[in-house]
Amino acid sequence: MVIKKTDMSLRAAAAAAASPTLGDRIADRTAHARALASAHPLGDELAHPGARSLPTEARTSIGARLEIVPLDLIDPNPFNARKIYLPERVQQLAASLGAHGQEVPGNATTRGGRYVLAAGHYRFKGLRVCGAKTMALMVTDNMTDKELYAQSYRENAEREEQTALDNALAWRNLLDQGVYGNETEIAEATGQSQSNVNRILSALKLSEPTLEVIKEAPGAFGFSILNELVLYEKLAGPERAIAMARKVLAGEAGRRDIAEARAQIGKPSRKSKETSRQYKIKLEGKPIGVIKDWDSGRVSLDVTIADPREREAIVAELRTRFGVAE
Repeated sequence: MVIKKTDMSLRAAAAAAASPTLGDRIADRTAHARALASAHPLGDELAHPGARSLPTEARTSIGARLEIVPLDLIDPNPFNARKIYLPERVQQLAASLGAHGQEVPGNATTRGGRYVLAAGHYRFKGLRVCGAKTMALMVTDNMTDKELYAQSYRENAEREEQTALDNALAWRNLLDQGVYGNETEIAEATGQSQSNVNRILSALKLSEPTLEVIKEAPGAFGFSILNELVLYEKLAGPERAIAMARKVLAGEAGRRDIAEARAQIGKPSRKSKETSRQYKIKLEGKPIGVIKDWDSGRVSLDVTIADPREREAIVAELRTRFGVAE
C-alpha cells in the first residue's frame, strides 16, 4: 500500500494530537514562528554573543518562546526522524541563509543547560556552513523523547516526504533506546500500518556497502524498492545488490526490474538440444550398426557382429586402440 504524502501528514498530525502534551503544543507552532520571525528580523541578531529571549510579545500562547541561541549551545535531536542529510542541500541552504538570514526559527527544548533541537537540523547545518554564530529557536521546556521524535517526524512529513531509509534508521534507534517498546507503538505514533513499519525496518538487513549506496540519494528508494532489494541481496549477494542499487540511482531499474532479476536467480537454464552425426555401418551390403558423434566430444558405437571370430577381432582392435587391459 502506497501512502500519499498528504495522508502521511494527516496521520502524523492525528498521532501527535493523541498526546495531551504534544498535540496542544505543536498545532500552531509553525504559524507562530513565521509571524514572530517577521516581527523580529534576525539579521542583526546572528552576531549576538549569548542566548537571550525576545520580549514578552515574542511568546506563543502555548508557552514556546523565541530565543537567539549560540550554535555551540545546541545539540542535535537524538531521536531525529531524519538520519540522512545531503551535502548539496546543506550548501544550497547555507547560501540562502547567508544572503537572506534565517527567516523561520527551529524548534528546541532545554536539557541540562543546553538546547536540544526538535526540528530544524538542515537550518542548523546551513548556519554553521555560512559562518553564523547563533540560531533562532522556538523553545519549549520539558519535551519528552517521544515529543522530540514526533515533532521532527511531523515537520519532515509536512516539508517533504520522509524517505524509507530515514524512517528505518530512526525507528531502529527509537526501539534500541526504548523510546517505543515495539513496532506497534511506532505504527500508532506515525500513522503507518504495522506491516509497513515491519517492511521498512527490514531494509536494515541490507549489507552496509549497499546501504551506503542508498544513502547517496535515499529519496530514489521507496520502501517497495528497498523491500525487493533486501530479497534480491539475500539470493544474489552484496556485490550484485550494490550493482542493482547503482542502477536504481541511475534511473535504469525500479521495483519491477529488481523483482524480475530476483526471479531469474536459481531458475535452471535451458540446455540447447545437442544434435549428433550418424554413420551407418554395413557388412556385405547389410546394415550391422551405427557410429554417432556429438559436438561435445561424445562418440558411440553400436554394432552387431554374428561371426564370433570377427567380433573378437574387432573387440581386440578397440581394446588396443584405447589401451584397455585384459
